[in-house]
Amino acid sequence: MARTARSLIREANARKNGSGRIENFPLIADDGFRPQKVDMNPLSELIDDETFAMLQSHGLFYEKALRDYQIRKTYREMRKQMPSVDAIEHLQQAYPYLQFDTIRKIIYAKIS
Repeated sequence: MARTARSLIREANARKNGSGRIENFPLIADDGFRPQKVDMNPLSELIDDETFAMLQSHGLFYEKALRDYQIRKTYREMRKQMPSVDAIEHLQQAYPYLQFDTIRKIIYAKIS
């Protein structure tokens, strides 16, 4: 799992004990957000599962566009419960190969 500098600082502050030493135990938070499975239909609000499966089997989806759509959708859901920076950090953990700024550009991109 990729970690950002901000999340490492938060973990260090949470683990710091009275002697100033950092204890070595995992910090686990259940925020309720999980990356969706690839098998699922990310366009379920637009097309039914059968149509999605047929189009996908013929290779008619641009995977990057589907990923970006999913990122924007998840971001909108998370923003209802947390600040923007935290939502982007959660997305960065779900997509560790994307940098913070890349996720930010995906989220704020104008779709025409």
